Amino acid sequence: MKDRGQRRRFPRNRRTVLEIIQAAKSVPAFPLETTISVTKIEAARKAAAVRIGWTAIFAKAFAKVCDENDQLRETFISLPFASLYKHPTSVCSVSVHRKDDAGADRLIWGRIENASSKSLAEIQQFLNDCVSLPLMDVYRDGLLLERTWWIVRRIAWWWIMRCSGRKKSRFIGTFSISSLGGKGCLNSLHPLITTSSIAFGPIGPDGLMRVVLICDHRVLDGMAGAVALQSLANVMQTSILEELGLLTNSLRCEEPVNDVRFSMA
Repeated sequence: MKDRGQRRRFPRNRRTVLEIIQAAKSVPAFPLETTISVTKIEAARKAAAVRIGWTAIFAKAFAKVCDENDQLRETFISLPFASLYKHPTSVCSVSVHRKDDAGADRLIWGRIENASSKSLAEIQQFLNDCVSLPLMDVYRDGLLLERTWWIVRRIAWWWIMRCSGRKKSRFIGTFSISSLGGKGCLNSLHPLITTSSIAFGPIGPDGLMRVVLICDHRVLDGMAGAVALQSLANVMQTSILEELGLLTNSLRCEEPVNDVRFSMA
């Protein structure tokens, strides 16, 4: 008798991924790619007593860029009429790969508000906590939403994506980070539900890193995105490099989480 295979219910811990994909269908996204020289940054990162991952570096660097460019903190709202809402601070949404309470792989999403005002060590500790602390401690809202009826989830996503710029910025983010660079990959076409999203690949033998910025075309044009990438490179090679150099041997931190991937919002 032939093996007909098996069918099982869609996993609860994949519901948010599915809803992100569905929400992203309404966002007209386009990617911009550049390369950034990170030789000095990588050397300073390795020399620092506090182990800082690249996700923490990009979170703070792009938050600084958003501080200087109000357009990067705007989000498009379609109802009751087309408008742009500007959030007072940036909110970085980071997707994190971790184990759930049953030991199964899953994604969760952590939000870092106003990352430019936080130290790299604080941001890194937050990312470490997203992996090491109990799931309910770091992802309570997401778990509660996953457990509700599908119609409630669908209405909640529809409303927040179209009707409230403030809540969309607070709970989804103004920008996101999605990286598989630690696995040697560049995921340049991940779903976009924030105004912009950053992905970065591994460091090449020439010390260059490929960086992609995905933009919501309703808010950003190509020129604005290109300027943002230039500013990002400048911030990383100046203020971020300086902060890495100031980290002393008296500080200690857990190992960085390198497997941070996909991007929500």
